[in-house]
Amino acid sequence: MSAPAPMPPERLPMPVQDAASVQRGLARPEERLLLLTAGGPANDEAIRDVARCGVDWQRFLALAQLERAVPIVHARLRAIAVASVPAQSLEQMRRLSLVSDFAMLHLEGRLRESLRTLGGANVRCMLLKGAALARTAYPGVRQRPMSDLDILVDPSNAQLARRVMLQAGWREATGGIPARVYERHHHLPPLHDGGSTELQLELHTALFPERQPFAFDARDLWSRARSLGPEFPEAFVPDPIHLLLHACLHFLWSHQARFGVWRTIRDVDALTRGPAFDWPGFVGTAKASRGATSCYWTFRIAAVAAGVTAPPEVMAELRPARSDYVLQAIERHFIMNLFPVDVVCPSVALDHALWELAVMPRRSGHGEVRPWDEEAEFVDPNGQNVNQRRRLRGRARMQRFLAVPGYVRTLLDSRDRVAG
Repeated sequence: MSAPAPMPPERLPMPVQDAASVQRGLARPEERLLLLTAGGPANDEAIRDVARCGVDWQRFLALAQLERAVPIVHARLRAIAVASVPAQSLEQMRRLSLVSDFAMLHLEGRLRESLRTLGGANVRCMLLKGAALARTAYPGVRQRPMSDLDILVDPSNAQLARRVMLQAGWREATGGIPARVYERHHHLPPLHDGGSTELQLELHTALFPERQPFAFDARDLWSRARSLGPEFPEAFVPDPIHLLLHACLHFLWSHQARFGVWRTIRDVDALTRGPAFDWPGFVGTAKASRGATSCYWTFRIAAVAAGVTAPPEVMAELRPARSDYVLQAIERHFIMNLFPVDVVCPSVALDHALWELAVMPRRSGHGEVRPWDEEAEFVDPNGQNVNQRRRLRGRARMQRFLAVPGYVRTLLDSRDRVAG
């Protein structure tokens, strides 16, 4: 299929149901409110409405902490819905925001020190994920809170980078996952900051683990990387297309749309807001990487949950070859299970089957590779029983659906209610 025509600069509505009405049917008010704050000013009225709808503010705060969203959410609610938030909850958010701001200032200082140290050792490096986004799509780290720093280095320099980071005040973790497990992983064992046990550094040698299906790797990032400037001559960031693609694949494939939804939606919005983003270039890159369906579902979740939309032409190009009926059922499944504290799907096997139905890994060129295979091998480096699980995929898919008919009926019935 040819690349789409150039996209208009303004955001256009997706051809799915109205986000607010779908939200009301699919999520508790705490999830709805948090997800709406990931979107832009167009969500202000919906935020005010949901904030008046019996929010459990302690639960909301717990979800916001899970996403490291408290400082952003606090500022948003204080500006547009302060009358609806209990004073005690506002005070809790204010204090947590101060703690976050202090932590981010410390993180920024450690990042600058680490980049200078790596540069002094002639180690070329590239910021990934939150660290890169904070320096490109956001004004700074306080606007993009995070708990770790992800830095890509050339594999030939990985051990040198680790040594100089240890000399610069980072510390090896004690206990936990054995170091040998990381031998086939995409980053070295994490290092912890000597001055803050909550901050960690991951030195990456690749974007994904050894077993992964994408035609998208560090060489692609380096081919279009952008320098951080004269202060850090050996440090770079990915270009916006690669930042967005990596965010989509990380969320929908690596995390199976189960973790980091708020920050992913907000990152999508920050990267694509305005006319400068190259949507045709992104579509071509997503397809060439075998990541089109993962991008489609990331964008569809963002649209339904927070009103953050990709142009309709983009969605049409990335759309899996499924009927509207099936896509709407899968959409509901994803929306109902976005937060790891509230997983509604009654079966891990069914969850995997629905994920495969959404991503279409075989037709996408992924072969037998699945993200949960990596999880199993990471826990058990010998990979026991992984091959057996792969053999079960084809003949067991229908059994998975039939085993929990009530949940599947909920997904299908919701389509009829929304459409009607």
